[in-house]
Amino acid sequence: MEFIEIVESRITTPKLIRFIRKEFPSNESLNSEQQWQKFEYLKQLSDKDITSGIAKMARIESGFFYSKYAMFILCILSLSLGSLKFIFMNTLPIGSEVYFIYMIVCVFTLLSAFILDIRVMTTATYFKTLLEQAKADKKNEKESLPSSQIEVKIYKVWPFWKKDTFYIKQAKSLEEVLFKWKNKEIASYISDRLGYWSTKDKKAELQRIRGLDLDTVILAIARMKDIEEYFDNSKIVPGLTSVSTLFVTYIVYYFAYANEGKPTMASVTIGIMFSVGIFYGITYGMDSSRTCRSRAIQYRSLLEQVKSEIEKN
Repeated sequence: MEFIEIVESRITTPKLIRFIRKEFPSNESLNSEQQWQKFEYLKQLSDKDITSGIAKMARIESGFFYSKYAMFILCILSLSLGSLKFIFMNTLPIGSEVYFIYMIVCVFTLLSAFILDIRVMTTATYFKTLLEQAKADKKNEKESLPSSQIEVKIYKVWPFWKKDTFYIKQAKSLEEVLFKWKNKEIASYISDRLGYWSTKDKKAELQRIRGLDLDTVILAIARMKDIEEYFDNSKIVPGLTSVSTLFVTYIVYYFAYANEGKPTMASVTIGIMFSVGIFYGITYGMDSSRTCRSRAIQYRSLLEQVKSEIEKN
C-alpha cells in the first residue's frame, strides 16, 4: 500500500494521532527530503479528505479527552470513598492519611491527563497546519495554471453504478479542443464554459475565440456543423419509433403464443414494460442529443461572429 493510500485510510480513524507522531513528527523540519515528500503526498489528497482532516484536528484541539476521562474516573473514586466512609463510619473511620493519599492521586491523575492533552493538541495543531498549507498550495497551483490551459470535468453515463462517473479532460489550447476532442467532449466543454449554470467567465471564452486566426475559425465552424449533423435525430427517430412499435407488438404475441395468440394479462404487461423502457431510452437519447446539438449551434454563432469581425478588419 502506498503512503498516500495509508494517509487516506487513517485520516478519520482514532489511530490518527499515533500515525501523525510517527510519520509527521513536529520536531522535524520540512526541509528534509523525506518530510517534504510526505507533505507532497498530503497535497494529493482529495479536497474532501483534507477538509475532513482539518475538521477532525480542530475537534481534537478543543476535545480535552484525557482530562474528561480523568475527571470521570475521579468522580467515581470520590463516590466510592464517600460510600466507604458512610458504611464504615463507626467501625473503621477513615484517617487523614487516606485523604492525603487520595489528594495526591487526584493531582497526579489530573496533571498526567493535562500533559497528555497538551501533547495531543500540539500534534493536532501541527497536522492541521500542514493540511491547511497543503489545501492552500493546491488552490494556488490550480490558479497558477497558464491561461491557455483548459480543464473540463466530463461526466459519463456508463457504468452508472460507480460513484465517480466522470473524468478530467485537459488541453493546452482551444485548437486542441476543437480538432482533437470527441463530439461529446466538445459539447461538455461548451456547456462548462457557456452553459446557463456555468460559473466561468463567458466573456473570457469569447476573447479566447477571438485569439484564433481566420483559418482556424473556418475549420471550427465546419466542426460545429459536423456536430450538429451528428446529433440530429430528425432522420432517425421516425424509423426507430416504427421498429420499436413492431418489436413490442411481436413481443406481446410471442408471450401470448401459448394462449392461441390471444393477448393475456401477462403478455400485455410485458409489452407495456418494454414500451416504457423503449420510450425512456429514446427520450433520454433525444434529450442528450438535443443538448449537444444546441451547444454546437451556440458555439457556431460565436465563431461566425468572430469570423465576420476578422473579415471586416
